[in-house]
Amino acid sequence: MTITDTLAALIGLYFVAGGIGLLAERNHVSELMRELTSQAMIGFLGGLIAFAIGGAIVAVHNNWDSLLSGFVSLVGWACLAEGVLMLACRRWFLGLFANWNLSPNTVMVFGLGTSLVGLVLLWAAFVS
Repeated sequence: MTITDTLAALIGLYFVAGGIGLLAERNHVSELMRELTSQAMIGFLGGLIAFAIGGAIVAVHNNWDSLLSGFVSLVGWACLAEGVLMLACRRWFLGLFANWNLSPNTVMVFGLGTSLVGLVLLWAAFVS
């Protein structure tokens, strides 16, 4: 497997796990967002983790030669940007999502979509 395939598989697995988590906890996502906003340490650790993962992906993979490699690089840059924003201005950044409809039905759609994208990434990683 190439680095693109490996990262696509890992990101795909992460998306599938996250999507399943959203589906399993769809009645509690609003509570999760409240805790992330109100608990400074949780927000800081989340930002630190996103920064580390995004920085690692960007450091080893900033390749835009194909759709799959471009998507992997985009995810890396998005994680890095999220980490920077969570560390530098967490309340403002999370405030951008404050008015999102996080009803169980909306979260179910996000969970299904996230899982589907993850499955496509896993498939692409193993067929290329």
